[in-house]
Amino acid sequence: MKDRVLTLCIHVLPNLNTQSEQTLFQSTARVSRTAHHMAKNSKPFTNFESLIDLQEGNSIDMGRVLHSTTVAVDTIGRVSSQMKKNF
Repeated sequence: MKDRVLTLCIHVLPNLNTQSEQTLFQSTARVSRTAHHMAKNSKPFTNFESLIDLQEGNSIDMGRVLHSTTVAVDTIGRVSSQMKKNF
């Protein structure tokens, strides 16, 4: 799973040429912002999937991938390790 996310970040996101890739980027960004919100506000990641479901119920396109709690924890872990390296 980590390899797929890294592949997405390295190969797909920098080459946003088509409408489908832009939609993929937007939905991935929404999921990532949701994970960031939960981490920043010390919310349990066990609620991540239900929060994604709530957003979809409110007609927000969250895409079809990266909705698991494991992905949210891995994403926040990678972002925090990069931030620690920069300081």
